Amino acid sequence: MLQRPDFCTKLRDTNILVASHHGRESGFCPEIFDYFTPDAVVISDKPIEHETQKMGPDYRRVVRDSGVRVRSTGRDRRVLTTRRDGWIQFTVSDGSYFIDTEYAG
Repeated sequence: MLQRPDFCTKLRDTNILVASHHGRESGFCPEIFDYFTPDAVVISDKPIEHETQKMGPDYRRVVRDSGVRVRSTGRDRRVLTTRRDGWIQFTVSDGSYFIDTEYAG
């Protein structure tokens, strides 16, 4: 995909990365961060059972500044996971977005 100029152009306008392959090591592609710096990363995953699921620190390093403020908790987060946060809801309006989660994370 990174060979496609149209895809790379779209990456530059990306704010949130939904991690591929449930955030596992095999889905981590550091080259995409040459094209954008996400505000946060979302990982949909179950409880940790494999070493390849422990990618949170790798994703935290590529996120912009302090991440995003979760409206329902008032906390700043860089990586949100269904494992820790339950459901994750984005409300998009007028070029901005709000994030709410089921749990306090």
